[in-house]
This record gives sequence, structure tokens and C-alpha cells, in this order.
Amino acid sequence: MPDDEGADLLALRCNAVADLDQAAVRDALAYFGPDLVYVVRESSDVRVVSRVRRAADCPVVAAVGPAESRTETVAGTSFVFASSASLLADAPPADYVVCDDLEPTTDAVALEATLAGREAIGRYRARSNRETTFLTGALTASYDHVWETTVNGEPVRLPIRGVAPLERSGAAELACLTCGRTGSIAVSSVPADRFGLGALSGVGPTIARRLRENGYETRAAVAAASATELSSIDGIGPSTARKIVHSARALADGRVVRTTAEPLPPTGDATPLFVDIETDGLRPTIVWLIGVYDPNREAYVDFVDTEPSREDPGQATREFVSWLAAEYDAPSLVAWNGHGFDYEHLERFIARYAPEYRAYWHDHVSTYDPYDWAVRRDNAVLPGRTNRLEDVAAALGRDRTGAAAALDGKTLAERLRRLLEGSSSADGGSGSEEATIDWTAARRYCEADVRELAAVYEAIAAAPTETASPGEQADGSTAEPTQTGLTDF
Repeated sequence: MPDDEGADLLALRCNAVADLDQAAVRDALAYFGPDLVYVVRESSDVRVVSRVRRAADCPVVAAVGPAESRTETVAGTSFVFASSASLLADAPPADYVVCDDLEPTTDAVALEATLAGREAIGRYRARSNRETTFLTGALTASYDHVWETTVNGEPVRLPIRGVAPLERSGAAELACLTCGRTGSIAVSSVPADRFGLGALSGVGPTIARRLRENGYETRAAVAAASATELSSIDGIGPSTARKIVHSARALADGRVVRTTAEPLPPTGDATPLFVDIETDGLRPTIVWLIGVYDPNREAYVDFVDTEPSREDPGQATREFVSWLAAEYDAPSLVAWNGHGFDYEHLERFIARYAPEYRAYWHDHVSTYDPYDWAVRRDNAVLPGRTNRLEDVAAALGRDRTGAAAALDGKTLAERLRRLLEGSSSADGGSGSEEATIDWTAARRYCEADVRELAAVYEAIAAAPTETASPGEQADGSTAEPTQTGLTDF
């Protein structure tokens, strides 16, 4: 990342990457391009650490090893890595401290939460007189909480972030943290099995091995092959072969591969209006930020509730739908995974908090979802390691910068929840502090989302339909040879 935005820290857990071959390890490092690699304490394996060090061209720090504290400064951002919290007594001030001793526990009897290592980092923070953020491999990268302690009678803030791989369905997700100089952190993650040949759709360990045995060692080699050639390999049928080839071409070239001639909606004279919503989670109780981009007007507008409350969670929704009805008679909204999230909750919030616009929403507003069209309906293959909007946009060359790069949606949702709940958040207990939100940065993040959506939509719309083998039709069938006549030219 650019030096003025901080440093990228890639955190690895050995058992999450142990099954990757060396080419896949190199691919993971090349994809994230970290300034530092940190191997967390849990499941540490010196064999895996050695393989990572061989593949990396940046410092690799392992939590397990000699008892020491180590300082690294990269991209103008300073880190102290401490194998034990007690070693921080002599450690220099830094922007970030990384120590796996830091882990919250809950007393089941007293129902109180405590943070192991809190006294040590409290003394460090008070002595350094610096806004330090504390990172720990004992917690996943989704953990974001501000604890408090008292040193010499004075309160001390202790921002704690997890760095360990995220546990979701399927493989653990490797997490790369963009650590800003002001303590802002954005998390990007990719499943550990999405590197090397495993990045290709339809390729698991068995098919990857068969591809290598037949001379296809890299994604570029697969991209240069035809589906007919791949389907000659034992265990790879024609349909799987087409999927693999299309995926390889999308990743190798960083482009959208359209596999059907189905038109991307909206069609005709309708102009897409790109929209994104920010909520407090996957089951939202509030919609607090809505961003809209109109490419025809080259205008972006947002609706933000900077004083969110449980008493009135519909303010942003009311402002949005009131503006929409005044500006557009029959708008065509486009949202990424809109049919799976945005539209359902917008409709619910309009019905509850702006019921006078319910008929307008149902009768005059059309909703479209390019993610659904491309992925769920198999009309196109996207070039990201995942099909998340930010990954697809980055693969197409739309990298985020500035304040938008220092945030992610999950972190914003978590902070909004804590802001609403105050000091009574579930994992905080005693010694925790209410969250704060940088509203300007949040608005820039939402705008980046919407503009990326527009760029991805345009890339899908502009992509030509292609086949995986010579003579193949868009539906995978083979065209019958015909005699060419003069009227064909």
C-alpha cells in the first residue's frame, strides 16, 4: 500500500496454510503484498514458519520462539512484537503492539469479562504517552474493542484488535490488516484454499493434483488450455472443464469473462442508479448510511444518520426514499447482492419508517443485482479471489486509497452496534469503552463502495461473450460445421 496510508500486516496461523504447496504460499504472499507477516502463536509449526520465510520478501515474525520484543518500522508505521506482555516494560513506543498474551476471558460465576495482559499494556500505554493500538493473534480479525484500565489513578484507553484468520464456513480466511498511522484498521480476507490452482472455480485438492500431473502447474497454463483439452484429464468432465478455463482466464487477465449472451439488466433506456447501504450487521436493526451514484448526472449523494439511536433507526431511510421519489419517477436501482440483502431491508425499513412511500417503492422502483446475474445465474465469471465487491473491483484495477482504504464494512457495523449499546456491549463487560465513528471516513468508504459497484457493472456490461473451446457455443454445445457462402461476408 502507499506509504502515506500505513502498513499491511498479514497474519497467518500455521494449520490454516499447512496444506498449501509452496507455489500457493508464494501466491498468497504475492496477492496480499504485505509489509510484514506475523505467524500467530496458536498451532505454531516451525516447518510452516520456515516455508513462509523462504517465500516472503518482507520481515516474518513468529509469536513462538525466543522470549523477546522486536521492533519493525515499515511504511512509516512502527510495530513492537512481544512474545510476552511482560516484555513490554522495556519496549519502545510504537503505533502498534502485537502480543498474543492479550485475550479476554469471562468469569461464568461473576459474569465479568477480564483481559489477560491488561495491566502490562496499560503501563506500556501510560509510559509511552502514545495512541497505540494493540493486536493479538489470540483473537480473530473480526474482534475490535476498546478496553480501559487505570494507571496511577488515570484512565487509559486500550484499543484491541484481533489478527488471527477468520473462521467462516469452509476454509479459514487469511486476514490482512491495513494498519493506518492513526490507528484505523481495515481488514481484507481470502479463504486459505483460494491460492495457487485452488483459486480456480471447480478445483479442489484432487483436481489440482491431476492438473499438475498433466503439466498444468500454473493458472496461466490452465488459461491457455481449452476445455476440450482439460476434459481429457481423468475426473474432469466437460462442464467442470469449462468452469475451470473461464475462471483461469478471468484471474490470469484480471477481467470479466461472460459465458452467455444474456443481456445485463437493466436493459433498454433504463439508466442504472447504483446504491449501497450500511447497517449494524447481517440482521440489521438500523440503516444508518445510504450512498447513491448516478452516472448520467455524474453525481454522488448520501444519507447519513450521525446521531443513530434505537428509538429512530429509520432516519436515513426516510431521507433516502423521500429524495428518490422527488428526483426519479421510475428509478432502476443496482446493488451488489441487492436481492440477498439491500433491497430486503430497504423495503422493510420503508414499510415501517416511511410507509407513505411504500406504494412508490413497489410500483415505480425497479431493483437489479449484478452479483445475482453473474454468479448465481452463471452468466459471467468474475476475476476476484472471492466474489465480494471489493475483491472484484481490486482485480479490475480499482484499488482503494485514503480514508476509504482504512475501513471495512464489518468493522463499521461492529462500531455502530457498540455506539448504540454504549458500555453494555456483550463482550466488553467492566473496563470497556463506548465506540466512536469517524463519520467523514465512513461516508468516503460508502462512496468508494458505490463507485466500485459502478465500475464493476460497466466491466461486466462491456465484456464480450466467449467460449472455453474452439467451435463451442455460449451454452457449451458444439456448433455443426457449415459450408460458407458469399452471403456470410
